[in-house]
Amino acid sequence: MNEITNHAELTVVKKKEGKHLVMWLLNNAISVFVPLAVFIITAVIEETGGPALTALGIFFIPIWCFLYPKLIRPLTVIYVDIEEKMDISGGTLTLSRIMGRRKKKDYIAVKAADLEAIKPYRDDYRKEADEYKADIKIQCVSTMKHKDVYFAYYTNEAGKKVIMFFEMTEKAISVMKFLNSKTVVAEVSR
Repeated sequence: MNEITNHAELTVVKKKEGKHLVMWLLNNAISVFVPLAVFIITAVIEETGGPALTALGIFFIPIWCFLYPKLIRPLTVIYVDIEEKMDISGGTLTLSRIMGRRKKKDYIAVKAADLEAIKPYRDDYRKEADEYKADIKIQCVSTMKHKDVYFAYYTNEAGKKVIMFFEMTEKAISVMKFLNSKTVVAEVSR
């Protein structure tokens, strides 16, 4: 394999479940509850403060409708619009998170030859991954329930044990087999 064929990548959208679902719900609730809260507060205060506050509450709603999609939503979307990326290039496995389709944060970059095991996270291998005493755990998957979730582990330069979960494709499996054939267990449906 040469450098052109020695490359594989997969980007998946994070499923809305668990903590991510709560963040998504809170982000969408902001669009409804903030103008509603301002309107209610100004209506309650209106009885003591006069009609000027009610007018402020009424005018806040169209201003909010204008500002929310242009200013507030772009600032909060990075917490709910998340993609996970697995990239194998130049013999290095890189796991990254892309937030809001703009901000990329690398979890880890490790040489494929340094990995002690690369196995599917199902059947008998699931128990091995669950029992592995890792100091650092990285999940770079759309959901842990996906059928093509793989795990890999190794010990880093600092002596800490690292376990990584990521989704694989046929192409990624063949590249990993080329780079580290003794540790790869190939069972993938993509």
